[in-house]
Amino acid sequence: MLKGDMETSKVNSICSLGEGSSFGESVIFGNKRETMIVTTDPCQLLCVDANHIRQIYDDHKDSMKYFSGAPGRPVSTCSYDTNHDNIDGRNSVISDSSSLAMEESQISMPVACALESELTLAGLTIYQIINEHFSDLIADHQVNMYTYKRCCSGQSLVNWVIKQSAVNRSRQQVIAMWQALLCDGIIEHTLNEHNQFLDDDKIYYRFVDRPIPESAKLANSPGASGRFEYRRTQSCDSSILESPIMSRSSTHNSISSGVEGGGGGGGGGSPTSSPRSSLSSLLEDCFELIAQLGPEALIYATLIKSPDNRSDDDIQLIYEELLHVKAFGHLSNAIKEELASVVQLENHPVAGKYLFKEGDAGTSWYIILKGSVNVLVGKDVMCTLHEGDEFGKLALLNNAPRTTSVQLREPNCVFLRVDRDDFTRILLSVEKNTVKIKEHGKEVLLLEKSTGGKYLVVKGTPQKMLEYLLTLDISPGGRDAAIDESFACDFFLTYPAFISVSELCDGLIKCYDSQAPPTPSPLERPRSMSTESLPAEATEEQLLTRRKRVVWAVSIWVSMAKAEVVKDPTFQKLLQYLQKSLAKDGLEEDQRNLNMCLMDTIKRSSYHEGTKGGGSSGLSIPFPMKKPSVSEIKIELGICAVPPCQPNDTVNLRIHTIDKKCCRLHVKLSSTSRDILTEACSKLGLDLSSHELCEIKSTGEKIIFKETDLSIATEMTVNGRLYALPKDSEAAISPLPDQNQKPIAPFPESEGSREIAAHLTSYDWNLFSNIQQMELIYQVFGRHRFSRITSNLDVMIRRFNEVQYWTVTEICKESNLQKRVKIIQKFIKIASHCKSFNNLNCFFAIVVGLMNGAITRLKQTWEKVSVKLRRRYEQFEALMDPSRNHRVLRAYQQKLQPPIIPFMPLIVKDAFFLQEGNETFVDGLVNFEKMRMVASKVNDFSYYRKGSLANEIKMLSNKNSELQRYIRDFKVIDSQQVLMQMSHAIESSKRTQATPTS
Repeated sequence: MLKGDMETSKVNSICSLGEGSSFGESVIFGNKRETMIVTTDPCQLLCVDANHIRQIYDDHKDSMKYFSGAPGRPVSTCSYDTNHDNIDGRNSVISDSSSLAMEESQISMPVACALESELTLAGLTIYQIINEHFSDLIADHQVNMYTYKRCCSGQSLVNWVIKQSAVNRSRQQVIAMWQALLCDGIIEHTLNEHNQFLDDDKIYYRFVDRPIPESAKLANSPGASGRFEYRRTQSCDSSILESPIMSRSSTHNSISSGVEGGGGGGGGGSPTSSPRSSLSSLLEDCFELIAQLGPEALIYATLIKSPDNRSDDDIQLIYEELLHVKAFGHLSNAIKEELASVVQLENHPVAGKYLFKEGDAGTSWYIILKGSVNVLVGKDVMCTLHEGDEFGKLALLNNAPRTTSVQLREPNCVFLRVDRDDFTRILLSVEKNTVKIKEHGKEVLLLEKSTGGKYLVVKGTPQKMLEYLLTLDISPGGRDAAIDESFACDFFLTYPAFISVSELCDGLIKCYDSQAPPTPSPLERPRSMSTESLPAEATEEQLLTRRKRVVWAVSIWVSMAKAEVVKDPTFQKLLQYLQKSLAKDGLEEDQRNLNMCLMDTIKRSSYHEGTKGGGSSGLSIPFPMKKPSVSEIKIELGICAVPPCQPNDTVNLRIHTIDKKCCRLHVKLSSTSRDILTEACSKLGLDLSSHELCEIKSTGEKIIFKETDLSIATEMTVNGRLYALPKDSEAAISPLPDQNQKPIAPFPESEGSREIAAHLTSYDWNLFSNIQQMELIYQVFGRHRFSRITSNLDVMIRRFNEVQYWTVTEICKESNLQKRVKIIQKFIKIASHCKSFNNLNCFFAIVVGLMNGAITRLKQTWEKVSVKLRRRYEQFEALMDPSRNHRVLRAYQQKLQPPIIPFMPLIVKDAFFLQEGNETFVDGLVNFEKMRMVASKVNDFSYYRKGSLANEIKMLSNKNSELQRYIRDFKVIDSQQVLMQMSHAIESSKRTQATPTS
């Protein structure tokens, strides 16, 4: 399809049409041709005379009113590949004037989400079910003297989904679902005035007739698996957790049975005559799939709102998304909040178009949400920018013309855009509320006034932040009372990310001995100040105050890092120095306060060490201290408490080889992968240089460990096995028989559900209490950087997977239908009790297990589960709604009072996104905004662990030692393939059950 003048050779290729496409329908309406059609290959075309097609249209206007170019119908657009010449054959109708529409709608057009064939199929299925079984929902409506045929209001669509859904869904969740269908073109606004779906009884939408995508037909053809399986991949930590909670692959009934292949029109396909229960199941499968795409569509729809029309909820939603945008990682939260109110969405469907050219005036700053662009100087491509990258800011900062050109590299690129006026206003606002401290002409500390009137450290060098911390007077009524008082806690909690223990100790000693005057308060200094203008020496009173603050800072450091830092030899030298200096300077009270803080920390550490045999804690302290007794240890931790993992703890590992050899190793938890491989190769007679340490999962997947990896024993998956394999080996390793062995231990059916839940909660609380705060810091910033173990965190994360697969395994291994029903009901009751005990980790693990495809497909089993328990389970599922960053779950968790065992996968996910979405260093300075966000997540641990478990839980969990052993040592199958095989063995599908009669 071409546009231009053939005689002058000024012709542009608009798109290419493939088999099944049509063109030229503008003759129906008497429109002038605006494009040319040129064949590129020998073609066979079906032609319909203009008079005939007009006659057909006049006789069947209701059925053909959705033709491109019809009155009130928007012009269709082409879908281009990366060469911006070819169109996907999915578009069955292409208007002659489509090129004009694309040129004019590059910014104002609705958000064009990438076609998900499963989403399209689910949307068309819903349309057909409504046509066949809920036809009264679609009706003619008159607005402003004009009648819109076969449409329905936004409010009625939302009400219908809520009524038909088997799961309790909020209106906001359902709005997001319809928004996804609006973005995909399944529905449209009758006047094409709204890009956002509105829950309004005066706003009308109609379903768009469109053919079923070929990809969807193939995926659900009889020759395929016969199932509708959604495999949408999300950028999260599911690969770390091995849990479908974050990146869910749910198995559904075949939605294709609801839509007969081929037809896309209003009566083109007939629904299957299935019972009401099957219809409800089919609808729920569609709803569940669309709900997964809803949040993304809702964010897009919010972004395309005019900044003036955004509500506080809209701004908060956008702000939460900006936290995860890489390009904004170096900006403070205050700036992100400002940007959330002004940032706009810009969509470009056509590849090859120039976003701007060299020499153009700079009007906007762009961030790529989807797609990629080429940056050109002249005609030469200098670089390619991808998702998360930004460009165009320099011209705004310098108020200069563009120095490069930017060309769209692929179709359907989506950008965030900040216009010049908003950009300038935000910069001026930030500058006005910013205090900068410079040394030798270089910026070393930056503070920003928050909306609450307090000054927050935004970024700085580690040394200057420490110096600033030790010279502040943040006491009530002090000169720096407006400074954020949590700065010290956040600093000493996140310090491993930006400063070593030795550098920190040196800085504290230097500050204690320093004679320099204190740093002026930000309330007293100009917005930009050089330290060279300060007095030469501090007064005696200032020196005394500083030394007291050094002791105060060390106490905070100990309370934050606990035994992790107290055991450090460098820190112990600092303590010895302070003890001597404090005694010399006559600061006995400060010395006593420091000793009390140390005693409390060492006592807690000694409790844990004592449970492993009463050995020494390994702490060298400058004052005598009584060891805790065995009885004290039992009272503190419980008789059967599991002690926390320590670096010097030893574990037994079995290392396998490709030729089925095996050896046993006795290694420390702190041993690196290199250490373990060296010892294994020595015992097995292997060449160390040509082998690597790997884990073979129960699925056969191979995971290669880096040489610096620690905590190998706890980092492995539930049924993983260690191998010493040749490097770059492509040979497939089959899992060992015991990796997928069916558990022998019977399910404790006779035990009470509440008692089982109490045992689960007691053990989970023990594991959760063992996690050191610093382990999450190491996890966030990369444990390999610190040579520190995170085994307690690993064990807690793996516990989630153990409970999840325990649920699936116990159900799938039971062949008796009635017993299987009882087990499912038992698990629902156990989950309910775990929820009442605030054990959210175990509660959600069981729910995720019940949501596993191997369990959801057991239709005969679920039909016999009591209605009351099914409804309770549906309420549990509603809490798992991932929309708006798991807002439902977060809101529920915030209402709970500690002690709480939180949902660990969500905590790890948040930590992961904090690290990926925010730079640790910006312009050579520590990004303390990021440190503050990380510290907030870590401090949540302290809040969750306030108080102790209820007496009922303690009493129930100490009753049955046999049940206790069972709970603490689950034998499970974690291979989804094996679980699906077991599921099919105990309950085959109706299709395979049906046998022809002779």
